[in-house]
Amino acid sequence: MRVFGASQGLALVLVVGGSLVPAVAAHAGSGRADPAYTCDNVDPGPTTKGEGNCEGTEGAVKDGPFQGAVVLKERNGKLEINCSGGGTASLPASVTANGCAP
Repeated sequence: MRVFGASQGLALVLVVGGSLVPAVAAHAGSGRADPAYTCDNVDPGPTTKGEGNCEGTEGAVKDGPFQGAVVLKERNGKLEINCSGGGTASLPASVTANGCAP
């Protein structure tokens, strides 16, 4: 197995048995996790929407489109959704993320 690092928006890829496999990881080499948003309410699905008093962690886009992986969390702690397809933030009102799975 060989690991190829990520830099400035490039994906981390593992080579396993001759096949390229995308790796789910924090920002490679930086020790930081994917940006996260916490909102009062989160409506899960392939496209997940968080609404109400949304806050983003350091590095999260506050207003406008974003690319890559993020985590959407419901403030009460009941839901945490991982998304990989980018989305749009309009803090503090809402966040919409694509490519999501619980």
